[in-house]
Amino acid sequence: MRKVYFEDFSDFPLSEFPYDLGHSALGEYHHLMPEGYMGNWYDPINNHQFRSLDGSWMVTYSDKYYMEQNRGNVLHGHFEKVLPCLILNKKKMINYVLNVQMKLYDLKYFAGVTFTYVHSRKFLAFGLEKNRVKVFYRNQDVDKVIYENAYDVTDFHLYDLKVIVKDCHYQILLDGKSICEFYFDDISCGNVGIMALSPCAYTDFTVMMEDIDYQKYLMEDEKKSMFSPLELIKKIDLKNFGTGRQIRFGHLPNGDIFMIFVQHQKRMMRDSFAHISCLTAIDLEGNILWQKGMPQNDFNNTLISADLPIQIYDMDNDGVDEVIYAQNFEVIILNAITGEEKKRMKTPLMDESYPFNRLNVDAIRVADFSNKGYKSDFIIKDRYKNVWAYDYNFNLLWHYNHKNTGHFPYIFDFNNDGCDEMYVGYDMVDSKGNILWSLPINSDHTDEIIYTSLDGKNEYLFLASGNEGFNVCTKDGEIIKSIPVGHAQRISCGHFLNDKMQICVTSFWGANGIVYLFDDRLNLLWEKELVGNGNVITPVNYDGIHELILLNGSTKYGGLMDGNGNIVVEFPNDGHPDLCAEALDIDNDGVDEILLWDQKRMYIYKAKEYIKGNYKEKYPLYAFSNYRGEFSLKKIFKV
Repeated sequence: MRKVYFEDFSDFPLSEFPYDLGHSALGEYHHLMPEGYMGNWYDPINNHQFRSLDGSWMVTYSDKYYMEQNRGNVLHGHFEKVLPCLILNKKKMINYVLNVQMKLYDLKYFAGVTFTYVHSRKFLAFGLEKNRVKVFYRNQDVDKVIYENAYDVTDFHLYDLKVIVKDCHYQILLDGKSICEFYFDDISCGNVGIMALSPCAYTDFTVMMEDIDYQKYLMEDEKKSMFSPLELIKKIDLKNFGTGRQIRFGHLPNGDIFMIFVQHQKRMMRDSFAHISCLTAIDLEGNILWQKGMPQNDFNNTLISADLPIQIYDMDNDGVDEVIYAQNFEVIILNAITGEEKKRMKTPLMDESYPFNRLNVDAIRVADFSNKGYKSDFIIKDRYKNVWAYDYNFNLLWHYNHKNTGHFPYIFDFNNDGCDEMYVGYDMVDSKGNILWSLPINSDHTDEIIYTSLDGKNEYLFLASGNEGFNVCTKDGEIIKSIPVGHAQRISCGHFLNDKMQICVTSFWGANGIVYLFDDRLNLLWEKELVGNGNVITPVNYDGIHELILLNGSTKYGGLMDGNGNIVVEFPNDGHPDLCAEALDIDNDGVDEILLWDQKRMYIYKAKEYIKGNYKEKYPLYAFSNYRGEFSLKKIFKV
């Protein structure tokens, strides 16, 4: 046997394993890795229920170094089955021997090891719980007990846990004695790690392989590439007006793209009541076209786990874009090219339960509720109860208040009557504000929405509905399929594998970084867990031939993934920013550029070799949101 990995945690500082100190939602679309040394491990569990609490893991020393479960069981509600874990950040293994020593500080809940681990919602586990020894398989929300028996469990005893895996045959040993053997081929390979709900401590984590299995393991690399490498084509200095993923894109009169960088200040309750503090419009050379407000480039003014209320669109149909945004309890419309103000109105009055007399707008989206043939109307919303619709002259058209609105309603002419309808949260609302139907879902909210066809015949609403998972329904409100994926956060679709459409979904809260790919019949093709956050899963028309999936800009954790789940294009190690990522065809040649930026700099990349002219229909620039499903379609859908 060959020892392929050994960990006694002695190279770690005596401190907590790195974690997001704020347990925040910023990682939904920002690549923000926790500071500190992680060694060869990662923690895939994040949870807003941990706010005001510390991290899940901590390195201690008594007679030797230990990695302790530092949280106990504080989980409840939707997340009560989440198992805190630390996973070895290595390639998946098939045949191996896993051995670890563990002592318990509490006996109430499960503590042990995970193996053949696909992600934090799909794995095998072995350990101790109360007065029992247990082996089980978890697949999403269902646990299957493989073996369970009484066992005299005591605290502070240093238990020796061993798992022997050979061609889907498993042998489980505890303190050198065989506990059970079984055959299991539902999953054939995976990672390994430690996993516990009870406070406990681990040391001497060892993985061994037979020489022949080790040689196979070394040969099983992810595929990299037949793809042209990325080439840096532009750098932009953002000076003092940079921001996080709060950029809007519009067109100059000559057709060139320009950008507006949006900074903010937070009012009350963290990110719930932010207001825009500065707008800076620049061209692609970094020249400032105009600026409104006082730029203040720091963490608090640039990073937020919400949308900011601003869009760019030619609302008066005169051939020149307008900017519509909300600031200081007013909605303002500007000439997008000059920044000159055209009109403004006060936001709606609110009731006494609201912290302000008037609405602090959460999001804006333009619409055509008036059958004009262009989007001269708009909606504004709060977080997460109300939507108001207005025309270009600020006349109130209607007010919606029914279910949780989610982040960003979907505006589309679903019934082909010349007027847009609004799908919001779980409701379909017509152009007059009437609720046409409502899905029988009343918890959490919808994070992202796509309306399209996967099979070229039937159009469906594809919903990333948070704790309610991934849902698919017709435009008439019939639920076709509900798929548990954890907390569904982002969604996209494109031709990632072949001429047929595939749909990509990713999770965030509770089980971070899981990516799923489904075929045009909603069959699961594969699922994998990524290290790190900020995976935007945006479709990228990479080289005019291949469509790839943008994750994030990190050289270590990000890149572009193909339809088989392989990272096939990596970002160059050139010191580029990796906080934010976006894909956009900025030169209108049918090939996407990739924009990476932080608060100080923007780098723009493109495939070194590509073929022009393969244009795709993407989510329109006038409906930008950090909570929009992304698509790349051959067939054009008006949205």
